[in-house]
Amino acid sequence: MTKHLIGKTLLMAAVCLASVSCTGSGDDNEGPEGAVFKATVSPTTISADGVDAAVFDVRFRGTKLTADEVTFYNADDNTVVEMPGMKFTTTDPGTYSFYVKYANLAPQEGEEAEYTSGTLRINAVEGSAGNDEVIDLEPNGQTGLTATVSSTVVQAGVDQAVFVIRYDGEVLKEGYTIYDADTNRSITLPTVTKTSASGEEYELPYYQATKAEVRSFWVAYKTSNTLKNPVTVTAVDFAIPTRPADPQPGSTSFKHRAMIMQFTGLGCGYCPYMIAALHDVLADETYGSKAELAFIHSYGNDPMAPEEDLGSAFGYPNTAPIVLIDMATVIQNYNYATNVTKLKNAIDASTSEPAKAGIAVRTAVDGNTLVARMTIKAAVNGSFRVGAWVLEDGLSGTQSNYGMPDNGYNFNIHNNVVRKADSRDNGSTSFAGHDMGQLNAGDTADYMFIITLDSSWKKDNCHLLFFVTALDGSSYSVTNAIATNSLSEAVSFEYE
Repeated sequence: MTKHLIGKTLLMAAVCLASVSCTGSGDDNEGPEGAVFKATVSPTTISADGVDAAVFDVRFRGTKLTADEVTFYNADDNTVVEMPGMKFTTTDPGTYSFYVKYANLAPQEGEEAEYTSGTLRINAVEGSAGNDEVIDLEPNGQTGLTATVSSTVVQAGVDQAVFVIRYDGEVLKEGYTIYDADTNRSITLPTVTKTSASGEEYELPYYQATKAEVRSFWVAYKTSNTLKNPVTVTAVDFAIPTRPADPQPGSTSFKHRAMIMQFTGLGCGYCPYMIAALHDVLADETYGSKAELAFIHSYGNDPMAPEEDLGSAFGYPNTAPIVLIDMATVIQNYNYATNVTKLKNAIDASTSEPAKAGIAVRTAVDGNTLVARMTIKAAVNGSFRVGAWVLEDGLSGTQSNYGMPDNGYNFNIHNNVVRKADSRDNGSTSFAGHDMGQLNAGDTADYMFIITLDSSWKKDNCHLLFFVTALDGSSYSVTNAIATNSLSEAVSFEYE
């Protein structure tokens, strides 16, 4: 992933790293600003349907370039390739290889007149990119009456939200009643035939909306009901994103990234010591490629604070700077040099263990409505949860500073700021994610996020952070995370 770094001028940051020690309570060509030219593509696997697209992200000095500013080449024969909108589509399955050149018309000291990226490969596969609906109808270990739907987000007039109603883990074929949660009146839904993995056929009720709306339902069976735990289906009037294709279906050896959360605030004068340390650690590709960053403005009455009270939820209601790695490891603020060391050690410790799950994502945005299909693939047997946070870059606000030199960090420009945290189940106080239940190694499961984007956010400056947590003892901790470069970027499973 291209990192959303805290500042712009890495040259000055490097000078600071070499000369400042202060106390206090994110195959490319390298230039004076680190990875001065960088090209990435995502997803790396697409469906060969002429619609599914791999999107290029090419940056110079951290600024995104357009298709008119760069030249694409076929890496197999070195011929120029047109790439409208920085997107690649095809109807022919196969592996495609490209590289990108950029002419630097005004080189600064130490820069090159031309930059060439490494080779970027895209795998185009036949048919659907792993999007066939699979409904689990086998017995499980649930107790009592439960009701689920095949998808909590559907396209009106197109998709079906199929109900699976169980009692003590067994799928019920009859004897239950479905109620509209708004009126508490019983309703009759149409049915569709579904077959379990063992060959058993079920006539299952389904809901199909005729317009964009939100409907909730509860179920009664004998003396039990799900009135206090209804299922909600949101219907939108645009196509629901499909799964990205899995480039290695037989593998569970995933790229592992740590999730870094810094609790901060504009009024926190010691926060620049940690901000600077995070900046320089993640500017180093060795560590920047192994971590994703989120800034949580929770200190004081901060105007950048998200609606969700993440500070209180994680136990730091008005304490900053505090860094939390993977929702498990706490790093206190010391001095710049110590902070750098502790951050590197924590990232190394986190990623030294194999990720217990991988993440794939595809999104769709219509106006201020964002739908994200997050797919996780388990590497081990375990209990998992998932979350999606909206982050915004380029926010301006005067940062209090108790003495950390502002040598190009630009502490008053704030990136990776958490705007929305969608990772709390109804009735829960934990933001460790929405419950995905128990998965076996190799299993995949989807969660559909539907997020309303605030009109005050600049959507072009927003991107998404997705994470999966795994149960370890009695608590959940992050076992993998990925961040997109935009609200519409798709991400395939990434393997080692």
